[in-house]
Amino acid sequence: MNFLLISLITQFTRYSLAFTITEVEEPLTSIKIHANEHRTLNLDDARDAILLSYNHSRGCEVTPLQLQFETQEFRIIQPYDFTEKDFESDTILNFRQFVSMVHIKDGMLAITSDSVAYLLKFNYNTVFEHDFEEKGQKFARILWKADLQTIAPSLVAKNELPQLLFSPSTNLAFLLFSDTAQLFSMEQMESQTTSLDVYQVTDWRKRGYRGLTKEIDGLVFSAVGRDGLDVYKIVQKDLRFIKNLKLKDFGLNSTIEIVDFAIVKHGTADGYYSMFLLDRECGLLLIDVHRDQYVNFGLRSWINFQSGGISVDTRNGRNVFMAYQSMNHHYVLEYYVDLDNGNSFSIRKKRIDNRIIDLDATDDFVIVQGVNQHLILFSNGYDYVMNNHQDQVFKHLGLRDFAFFNQSYKLEDMDDIKKEYQYDDFFFGITAQSAFLTRFQMQPIKLKCFYHQSDVGQSFTYILQYNTTVEGVSDLVVRHTQMVNIEIIKTYFYEAEYYLLYSVCFLLGSVLLMGLGYVGYWFYNFGGIY
Repeated sequence: MNFLLISLITQFTRYSLAFTITEVEEPLTSIKIHANEHRTLNLDDARDAILLSYNHSRGCEVTPLQLQFETQEFRIIQPYDFTEKDFESDTILNFRQFVSMVHIKDGMLAITSDSVAYLLKFNYNTVFEHDFEEKGQKFARILWKADLQTIAPSLVAKNELPQLLFSPSTNLAFLLFSDTAQLFSMEQMESQTTSLDVYQVTDWRKRGYRGLTKEIDGLVFSAVGRDGLDVYKIVQKDLRFIKNLKLKDFGLNSTIEIVDFAIVKHGTADGYYSMFLLDRECGLLLIDVHRDQYVNFGLRSWINFQSGGISVDTRNGRNVFMAYQSMNHHYVLEYYVDLDNGNSFSIRKKRIDNRIIDLDATDDFVIVQGVNQHLILFSNGYDYVMNNHQDQVFKHLGLRDFAFFNQSYKLEDMDDIKKEYQYDDFFFGITAQSAFLTRFQMQPIKLKCFYHQSDVGQSFTYILQYNTTVEGVSDLVVRHTQMVNIEIIKTYFYEAEYYLLYSVCFLLGSVLLMGLGYVGYWFYNFGGIY
């Protein structure tokens, strides 16, 4: 542990990133355990921990942070939705299946391969019910369904999967292709109108490739591969093209192929953003974005020069994850970044055994999306100094797209959503025929102990060290050191049996007292008669 801390401090000093470690000596904890009894101690505030044994005992261990998942899947597209005509040709877009979705306020909008749009709204009263069935539609309801084939381009004819984009600042939704774009009002859609007004984006630039497209504060950024990064501004019910960004704008002569980006607000001032721009060949760049009358870009730092970039994401702008491919192997890099001065350093490099499709980050972890198997990597920033985290795998067959619940959206009939829900309480998305919602809960680090009958009468001593952080303070780590003494005692009754025995004795004592009281009452009132 000390070596890890010294190594970490050295890295921070090298890059002029300072923080304080406060040492806290906790009082001795003594635990009596019966043989063959499982005993668990939760470390609720710990971000990481290690356990050292004085006696070389292996009866106790520390388990890492884990996520507990519960998923409900809502089958929407049914077999009777298909006709004989659907079987005449065999293409990826022929049969009705979900191909894209987007988070819209308190629900999601999804579109199928034959341009049928579904608007789903969350049922908040049932999302957090204790009994969360695997199959069913309790978590959402279909508010509106519309066939857009007559007003939107045919996906089969275009042979292209679209993107859906939602702008919370204007309440507009966009259907995006590489060469065309349409928009429509979510307010009109939510009114369940029989017709929907769809507007063509007149200034949409045709590109050979279109990756991630994202809106923030009325600006739309679109990664367009070898054409760089396009920037649009939402003007009433239209998009106006305002800029195309390439590496030569920063004085760099390298060829460009922007495959992904992540953008976060920088500080509290309006109009300032930090963008992590991922180029397939040139690696990861940190870009300053400033919006006043114009949108200006500035190169803050070149984080790495790693080629083969696949995806980049961050939630807090501090823990930044990047996926790349090299020699048919896939990797995830995590960087700690100081947005104020642009300094950064690599925290870890993780080889992934399966293909990486995308990265989706929260403050605490990142989901490495694969084909059917997905990996949870917990953030490993300077406040997480344990290097033996166990990565968690979860499977969701057929997952195509998903999004984390965003607490910044204003929800129906709920003035303060933050009191009850957080963005990382659940995520939701689509498979080919279904919508799903997965809720999850962070399971704390635990100290688990188990000893055998042969250990009765012995005592074992451990040193438990764990780190905590202080909410709102980014440069402070509190390291706790605690002696834990485990005594293995002979079993007469287990703890649960003691409680049962106490309960039975209490019940019998109560009955006895009531009986004696009744006898005394009877003799007092009627004894003299006889």
